[in-house]
Amino acid sequence: MTSPDARASDLVEAMTLDEKIQLVTGYLGMPVDSAAHVVPGGVFGLTEEMTPPPGAVGSDGFVPGVPRLGIPGLQLAGAGMGVTSLVPREGGESVSFPSAMAQASTWDVPLIREFGRRVGREARAQGINVMLGAACNLTIEPRSGRAFEYHGEDPILAGTITRQEMLGTQDEGVVASVKHFAANFQETGRFVVNSVVGERALREGELLAFEVALTGPADETDEVGVGAVMTSYNKLNGTYASENHYLLTEVLKDEWGFSGWVMSDWGAAHSTVASALAGLDQEFPHAHWYGSRLRTAIENGEVPESRLDDMNLRILRSLIAVGALDSSGRPAREIDACLNTAQRVAEEGIVLLQNDGVLPLSRSFSGVVGVIGSHADIAVPSGGGSGAVRPIGGDPVSDAQGNLPRYWLPSSPVGALREALPKAEVRFDAGTDHAAAAILAAECDVVVVIAHQLTMEHFDVPDLHLPDAQDELITAVASTGTPTVVVLETGGVVLTPWRNDVAALLAAWYPGHRGGEALAAILSGAVAPSGKLPATFPDSEDDLPHREVFPLPPLRGKGGPVELTLVNILAEKQGEYFDAVYDEGLLLGYKWFDATGKRVAFPFGHGLSYARFSYDGASVVSERTGGAVITVSLTNTGVVAGREVAQVYATLPEAAATPRRLVGWVSAELEPGENREAIIRIPAIYLSVWSVAESRWVRAPGVVRFDIAASSRDVRLVRELDAEQPV
Repeated sequence: MTSPDARASDLVEAMTLDEKIQLVTGYLGMPVDSAAHVVPGGVFGLTEEMTPPPGAVGSDGFVPGVPRLGIPGLQLAGAGMGVTSLVPREGGESVSFPSAMAQASTWDVPLIREFGRRVGREARAQGINVMLGAACNLTIEPRSGRAFEYHGEDPILAGTITRQEMLGTQDEGVVASVKHFAANFQETGRFVVNSVVGERALREGELLAFEVALTGPADETDEVGVGAVMTSYNKLNGTYASENHYLLTEVLKDEWGFSGWVMSDWGAAHSTVASALAGLDQEFPHAHWYGSRLRTAIENGEVPESRLDDMNLRILRSLIAVGALDSSGRPAREIDACLNTAQRVAEEGIVLLQNDGVLPLSRSFSGVVGVIGSHADIAVPSGGGSGAVRPIGGDPVSDAQGNLPRYWLPSSPVGALREALPKAEVRFDAGTDHAAAAILAAECDVVVVIAHQLTMEHFDVPDLHLPDAQDELITAVASTGTPTVVVLETGGVVLTPWRNDVAALLAAWYPGHRGGEALAAILSGAVAPSGKLPATFPDSEDDLPHREVFPLPPLRGKGGPVELTLVNILAEKQGEYFDAVYDEGLLLGYKWFDATGKRVAFPFGHGLSYARFSYDGASVVSERTGGAVITVSLTNTGVVAGREVAQVYATLPEAAATPRRLVGWVSAELEPGENREAIIRIPAIYLSVWSVAESRWVRAPGVVRFDIAASSRDVRLVRELDAEQPV
């Protein structure tokens, strides 16, 4: 069988110059006239020249194919929580899966691979062959409006979960891309911000997440490789990501050996020659910098035609490797299977933060249960922006839409609780009147307050408090003395100033299309909670490395950023350039709180269960590759079945001068009384530090301490390994 590289090379040799230019020049996949009815003026302020050539299915992006050579058009759609549809299109309603924060909270590699496969098959059923996700940026800025699209604050966890989603999508014959490369930490001023990060901090933080996502562990068998990378809008250390040679060529393509292609985010390219020579292989969303300008640069000798050949080779190689050039027809949609997987992800991703024993409510519970807030009688929220999934069944709340979509999903926690607790009386109150909510609470045996936070692309939240006076609502309800359970449906972490006044607290994130059913299963005990936090819940915003999001300097004569339109992005009218200096260095997320001795509300890796687990008999041995293998005996000492995520944190020798870090974990499902020996393999790179002087990963000599833990601050066993012994 001809290899993908050889086959792609033969195709490139047969292509004309015009065809090569065409394949690297992307368009919006939605025609202007289809978008115009969403808001006056159209989505993003589109203009007629942005209308795609014939053949687009109406998705986020489109690249015409070369039919005479059997090269299909590229139909691109957003990913992360499902198949997106920025504007209505035939068959464009999809299952909305739980948010990336919920996915990461599962710490469940096989389940996320299954989720990726579901998304990939659904994409192919809708005629999509390239998915624009998943996102791998670290949530080191917890107020980011896109925190719900990211997989937490740790690079190894985020990279691992992201990789499994993408490989699952590609298992179904659809190319997956990882984004936003790199250092897209905040939405405020994202088109004009310059993220300033030191080389070592970059390599051991944000870029390590992408390295894990793109390369995986050394013992993983993957002949296909992740197909594409999307650049970010921001500058990194003074250079736009889309024309950053260090990022795109020196690190990504040369050091990591990435064989796929690099596309720009929509409007993230700022040049022709500089971008092409830096390593940008495809521009979106229309022929602004590539197209005729790229052809002229090639004809003038400013860009070698060999570079254009390489762009095309990379695109074709990825399409061939996943089977996109050989697929025939669209498979049948499997909506029920998607819904079932969505519910499993939600169930495993819900994190029980605290519980005084009020949970679970048994199926035989016959008291009065009050449910308050967040449209819980009809819906659960989801995140907004290009990652928003137009839900099957419609939006039962129908919030006003702006230039970017945001939906409530048709899943009722109230209805699901009534089914899960058939002997109980379940009452609902909207929570908009605190006094009325308190009256209801006083009449109940237990009350569940469902609090929400609506977040979306392009807009960071002003602070970490719950919006719309929901902190005061929770306080009012809890003050009645009725045992109060709080459920957080949020994009990321929030402040919990009332936590000592409530009986139980759960982080449900954006729980997806079956969020109500998943929540009912957890509250009723049908499923034991097993999620673990992928990010730290701070005690106060004063304890964060930065007290606020780096502010966008106002435009001259304006009080803030201009309207979000694609025309303005392309014309660079989004504001003055400014620096966001991340001077915390290596101390990202939980590493900051640990190193500075800050108290936290709930630590990274934390999550309770209705089961109980003991850790015994751990051992650690080195591998010849430089890694380590840890074995630990896990026992369910409780009375219900449950899943435990045992984590390993490494303190490297003093010479490494690096904070304690997560290096591995294992997920184990155990019946009551069951004991299992769990094995955690730790690759050598996770025990290494980045040497700026040598431009490579190095191991510091000395003893490595391994904390085998239930969270970053709940250490159960300690073992040591001398890094100087033969490996």
